[in-house]
Amino acid sequence: MAPGGKSAGGKAMKKSGKAQKNIAKSDKKRKPKRKESYAIYIYKVLKQVHPDTGVSSKAMSIMNSFVNDLFERIASESSRLAHYNKHVPLP
Repeated sequence: MAPGGKSAGGKAMKKSGKAQKNIAKSDKKRKPKRKESYAIYIYKVLKQVHPDTGVSSKAMSIMNSFVNDLFERIASESSRLAHYNKHVPLP
């Protein structure tokens, strides 16, 4: 009886182990989506130009918006020129 009792106990332990794994998976928090930014590149250039100068988060946000706006304007101008010349723009 002892071997049968141990195996039954082992099966019960395995079942409870699976149940705990399922609970653990559902309790995991999702990581927030990554926000793309040019902050690290702006900071690297700033350190090359002025090594002893820092930048506030508000100023970094403004610079990031500025860079995004520039890229958007370049893309729209490229699209407009391609339409005028009847060429497909580069991807």
